[in-house]
Amino acid sequence: MKNYNLKFKTFSFLIVIFSFSFLIFPLVVRGATLYLLPQSQTIYKNDTFLVEVRLDTEGEEINAVEVSLTFPPNLLEVFDLGKGGSVLDLWVKEPSIIDNKASFIGGIPGGFKGDGLIGKITFWGKEIGKTEINFGEDSKVLSNDGKGTPALLSFSKGNYSIIEKPEGLPEVSSQSHPDQNKWSKSNNLHLHWDLVEGAEYSYLLSKDPLAKSDEIPDKPEGELVWMGDMEYKGLDEGIYYFTLKQKLLGEDWSEPISYRAMIDVTPPEEFTLEIGQELTIFEGKYFLSFATIDKISGIDHYEVRDGKGDWKIAESPYLLKDQSLKSKILVRAVDKAGNEKIGEIIPHEKPFPYLMVILIGLAITVMVIWWLRKNISPKD
Repeated sequence: MKNYNLKFKTFSFLIVIFSFSFLIFPLVVRGATLYLLPQSQTIYKNDTFLVEVRLDTEGEEINAVEVSLTFPPNLLEVFDLGKGGSVLDLWVKEPSIIDNKASFIGGIPGGFKGDGLIGKITFWGKEIGKTEINFGEDSKVLSNDGKGTPALLSFSKGNYSIIEKPEGLPEVSSQSHPDQNKWSKSNNLHLHWDLVEGAEYSYLLSKDPLAKSDEIPDKPEGELVWMGDMEYKGLDEGIYYFTLKQKLLGEDWSEPISYRAMIDVTPPEEFTLEIGQELTIFEGKYFLSFATIDKISGIDHYEVRDGKGDWKIAESPYLLKDQSLKSKILVRAVDKAGNEKIGEIIPHEKPFPYLMVILIGLAITVMVIWWLRKNISPKD
């Protein structure tokens, strides 16, 4: 009996140790995670809301990402896709929507480890209902191991509810940032709503899309002007959410109303222009290559001025009008807030005409062969 009790205690002790080891050393090794931020939210019908597509590498270093997201088109519609602030430096193609599937495909040449932004999606809540935004099974990330090995990957979907907006809520507007879906280069935010006599208000300005004002009445302080007309000066760049609750006499606090303001005061990064010539591009004519990034709102478009002509919207590669390469060339990169950065190149001398040399060389070769065959007879 003593031996039995000893064996039982030993066995019980081993069970406890074995169970505890699962807490310290899990059997499943967790890989990188694709997730949405916020992962859940309640939106009023006909309002837009912004979702960040993010990647947590969970300690692994990766260098390429391919993300697809599906959503119900009867409830949601994509209003805008953004790549400003993305950890992806090189894009295989621009973010796109095809058959109700959002796509982000790009790479990070130096590799990336940590938690970072892939891209942003602005959705419009079309109809009332509960909806999911899911990552496609074809989504993948590649390890920065020189072999492009697919990394272990898990997904965290988003859940969103679209409801009818309650009646009687205050309407917030902004003279400084009149469109919630557009970036602005003003970092002074002015907000307005019509006051109701006897009502109390609680408000909050935050970069957290889920932050809500409390139910304690607020009074304007500091740079805020007066209740109903608020002003925040010198804000940092980023996306802000102003939430407001109203309490009428004898009633409970209302549901919150939200207003989004997006601020970007920094121009795109410096960039260089390169003149090239390839047989497979523009039939061997001279062209211009250019590219840059904008870390906040993202690049909206490029404009080119070739010589004394007018600025025109263009893409890289751009076929040069002045094939003599005697004119100064300017390229203007414009971000989504309207900030600009200009790059220029002055071709001091014409690049070596490789194409012409090749053609002339071929012509000379043909002529020499023809002359030899005509003037030199083979010996008998």
